[in-house]
Amino acid sequence: MNRKMVLLAKLLILTTLVTTISVTSRANEELMMQQCHNSDNPTLCLRCLNSDPTSHEADKVGLARIILKCINSQLLILTKNTSTLGSQHYRNPKAAAAWKHCGLGFSTAKRGVGEADAHLITGDYDKAAYDVSVKVVNPPASCRNSLETLNIQVPSSFRYHMDVYLALTQALLRIVDRF
Repeated sequence: MNRKMVLLAKLLILTTLVTTISVTSRANEELMMQQCHNSDNPTLCLRCLNSDPTSHEADKVGLARIILKCINSQLLILTKNTSTLGSQHYRNPKAAAAWKHCGLGFSTAKRGVGEADAHLITGDYDKAAYDVSVKVVNPPASCRNSLETLNIQVPSSFRYHMDVYLALTQALLRIVDRF
């Protein structure tokens, strides 16, 4: 009889644990969907969040920081591409200057990502939003405008990464604005 009770108690504890984990996971999935819902590209936002294994345990701030990591990843790709593309345009001074401008802008954006992350950690969400909108979004947007104004041919992969970058920054701003 005691054995049956012990076995039944263990089964009850295991069932409670599995149910709790399942409910928590569903709640976090719902939080992720809720946070990405207001972005212009919810699918991209969710893809970014799902790419991080810690996202299912994260709160709103944690989710914002994960999106910031995705933004930083895109920024690294753009920086590398900018350097390569800039070196290919050394014979065209205007194009070379535009690519140099882009590289400097991406450096500013990288610092802005770090500053925004620090503000998210300390709970200063207004400063985080400011850093994202001014230091993270503006330099790459300015880069895009400069390249378009000069009619510089930009590879589709660069445009794609720029679009992803700007969509993620927009999603991050929408999330931080709701804190």
